[in-house]
Amino acid sequence: MSSFSITETGLSAVETALSTVSDNLANADTVGFKSQSADFETLLGQNIGDNALGGGVAVSGASTDFTEGALNQTGQPLDMAIQGDGFFIYQTSAGQQVYSRNGQLTIGPKGTLLGPNGDELLGYTVQSNGSLGTVGPIQIPQTLLAPAASATVSLAGNVNASDTVIPTTTAINPADPTTYDYSASVTVYDSLGNAHELTFYFQNNGPDPNHAGDVLWSWMATLDGSTTGLSNNAGTFDFNSSGAMVIGAKPANALTATLTNGASPLSLSLNFGNITQYASGDSVSGTADGNAAAGPISSQIDPQGQISVTYSNGQTVQVGQVALATFVSNSGLELTNGGMYQATPSAGAIAISLPGAGAAGTISNGALEQSNVSVSDQLVNLVVLQNIYGANAKALQTEDNVESTVINMPIQP
Repeated sequence: MSSFSITETGLSAVETALSTVSDNLANADTVGFKSQSADFETLLGQNIGDNALGGGVAVSGASTDFTEGALNQTGQPLDMAIQGDGFFIYQTSAGQQVYSRNGQLTIGPKGTLLGPNGDELLGYTVQSNGSLGTVGPIQIPQTLLAPAASATVSLAGNVNASDTVIPTTTAINPADPTTYDYSASVTVYDSLGNAHELTFYFQNNGPDPNHAGDVLWSWMATLDGSTTGLSNNAGTFDFNSSGAMVIGAKPANALTATLTNGASPLSLSLNFGNITQYASGDSVSGTADGNAAAGPISSQIDPQGQISVTYSNGQTVQVGQVALATFVSNSGLELTNGGMYQATPSAGAIAISLPGAGAAGTISNGALEQSNVSVSDQLVNLVVLQNIYGANAKALQTEDNVESTVINMPIQP
């Protein structure tokens, strides 16, 4: 191999290395970008005796530095970064799975979560019972959340042991405050999503004649200020000498309500078990399941990678779970358009897991991973490569001078 050819391989290899450095610098601010470096290998030239001489150099490939970049806190609810070895999983429009460290997401026109170049984020779907389903595109609902009728009502707090004792012969009358000691209200919903106010009235009846040492309380409930259409809306419960409820915590029959607005009848299971009777002020509050119809107002991702939607009624519903991919060898990942990687056979088996499992790493929500490019290192590399290129160019010039000298040498007759 001629010296010209050897020098040409050096110039060509340095040009490729300079392109790699230039690409690193160009992507110094690209989210999730991983810096690369050119890999050189020696070419064999001619043999002199039993010894082989080098025949120049070639770029055999590029190595990627997969170390983590610094985190940039953006505060955006759909931004996320990985602290660990995992990759986000995306699906191209052609159905191919690709991988990236870039977790900068938006909601696409079809309601799916999209990566920075329009690929769909893949994760675990959520079943109607709350369990995780299969891995697929994460769909953010764009329609109304359907109403759900309330089915359970739970009350908790304290009724004052010093409240006025009212005989059991005095019927509770919501219009007459002298017939009860305390009242508490809970909002419940019918099958159409209409809100109703369920109000409980409590009456201290003093010692229970049928259960020595207990104190008897009576209760009665109204719906929207009326008892019309209600069944099983009254009862009693007992407290022992320690102030704990011992009888009547969960009425055997559900409170039912026949409605006149076209909604299905309500059937409410009641739970008074978390009410105490201490010598302290009356303070009882309640909760009920069910919800009104509501539209989505925001989407967010939490540190566990749970993707949820918040509705206008204040309810938050999980709609997906981020999945992370890990590989036996990251060096087997091949860079493609948009900063995505595709797996080659040398990457080994892919493992898909939840954040926090194994080496996949955890999610930092409201943050993005910056490029791991060190600008100062790349500038140093530029100087080194410039010197190498200059040396090769000088060698080429010397070779040309030598050849010119040989060609122009006078031929003696």
